[in-house]
Amino acid sequence: MDNQSVRWVAKTDLLLGALALLSCVVLLLPQSWITRNVTLDLASYTRSIYADSVIGGNSQAYAVSGHPYKWQCQLREGSPDPFCSYQISLIGADGKGVDLSKYKTFTIDLGYQNNAGNVRVYLRSRSPEYYVVGDLSTTKYNNVGLNAKLLNKGPYAVGLADFSVADWWVEEKGIPPHYSRPDFHEVLYIEIQTSDHVLPSEYVYTLNSISLSGPIIPQKTMYQGLIALWIGAIVLLLLFRVLQLKLALKRNAKYQRQLMNVNKLLNIQNQQVEDLAKTDPLTGINNRLGIRQAFHDGLANWQSHEQPFSMILLDIDDFKKLNDQHGHDVGDLVLKEVASTLISNVRSSDVTARWGGEEFMIVCPNTELYQARIVAENLCAKIANIGLECIPKITASFGVASMTRDDLDHLFKQADEALYAAKHAGKNRVMLAPTSGLVGVA
Repeated sequence: MDNQSVRWVAKTDLLLGALALLSCVVLLLPQSWITRNVTLDLASYTRSIYADSVIGGNSQAYAVSGHPYKWQCQLREGSPDPFCSYQISLIGADGKGVDLSKYKTFTIDLGYQNNAGNVRVYLRSRSPEYYVVGDLSTTKYNNVGLNAKLLNKGPYAVGLADFSVADWWVEEKGIPPHYSRPDFHEVLYIEIQTSDHVLPSEYVYTLNSISLSGPIIPQKTMYQGLIALWIGAIVLLLLFRVLQLKLALKRNAKYQRQLMNVNKLLNIQNQQVEDLAKTDPLTGINNRLGIRQAFHDGLANWQSHEQPFSMILLDIDDFKKLNDQHGHDVGDLVLKEVASTLISNVRSSDVTARWGGEEFMIVCPNTELYQARIVAENLCAKIANIGLECIPKITASFGVASMTRDDLDHLFKQADEALYAAKHAGKNRVMLAPTSGLVGVA
């Protein structure tokens, strides 16, 4: 190795040292230094107040004189779901909403008078996939329930990751499962509403502030950039040393063998990570990624060999009510019991997954519609026989569909419509896709 090569090696080592120092700074950088905090200027937005009287109920809501952010709610019986709402419009002069997806935390400072129980906050967004122009009810109801007693103690922060899409909206609008996840890219309204099970009475709310916070540079992006820098530096270093140091053939062969061993190790690690990514952490069964291969194989066999291909969608009945009454720990226990029942009672060829929330899916390869129907009926009965001390009765509704054309979205839609029909018909039953020509089974 000549003196010039030695100098180049010293410079590259210095570069790696600087890169290592930069990595330490990035990893130890306080999150507060790279966090943006935004407080909404409530005075710049249009606000409105309404109650269930707009849909024929008896409740009334109105602003308190002299206080633009204080309103009074007279919650009265006479409606199946009495409520009062305070709505803030985020729609700008261009007719568009506000992108809140870059934020991580939603903080509200809301005071109240009277025992208000819980408060529900909606971040109503729109997207071409589900929004119908002119029909504001098709905005997605991303919601979270907050305890009013805790709210009254001061600003209350909740992560946007804790929001979920309202089940009633998904069911009422017939939203496919793949569009039923929270979306904050274009939020039109922030709505503060009385929650379920609030007793008829008079309530007074005072909204002091709403703020959002999130990273200026997402942590994932910083790490990806850091990894890219390391990969680039390492690649450049390897190229330089290969070209400048003129490694001997034996040494190069040894390097290649080492590189192959590293690649082999990385492949094993990647497989382990992929296996973990395919499993639902709560129930231990497949998640959406884990069931992907079954869909691919089923579609391929239907296309090439005309093998029948069916799927079953099921949803635990009244799960939200169960969570509200018994708590999320009991809800998680129910999810685990249902998952265990499914795994224990499906056929060996069937693939089971948790589709999201309280919804599960079973993919049935080489299965006609009537065969899938039998599987669903058996599972419906098994779930109804689950015995938990804390929950006297657990039931589920099923939608069954079979592939009739080269379109997986159509298969999803058919099963989802059948599931909706089962819910509408009284729950705890199996319904077939509308195009099957067959009737559902209670």
